[in-house]
Amino acid sequence: MQVTAPGNVYSYSVILLEILTIRLPIDEAFGEGSDLFKWVHNAPSREETPEQILDARPSTISFAWRKQMLATLKVALLCTDSTPGKCPKLKKVVEMLQEI
Repeated sequence: MQVTAPGNVYSYSVILLEILTIRLPIDEAFGEGSDLFKWVHNAPSREETPEQILDARPSTISFAWRKQMLATLKVALLCTDSTPGKCPKLKKVVEMLQEI
């Protein structure tokens, strides 16, 4: 397996999704042949909002945290785009996260 910059960005985004959703990358709850990436991307087809897939605990502490989590989710979703070349470079990802 060859390590690539786009692969690193994708892997980083999966880690962000794990942190934001408090779910493992592979879980029986996702269903047969599914994983965290697919589960998050298919949330709209299940009529789930972003707020419903994120860890709910921080929102009980601070609305600002919830807002930051939603912004971070947007960044993570940009990094998991299946179209080659559409994902931002890691430097840009870091810049976007620093702005949150």
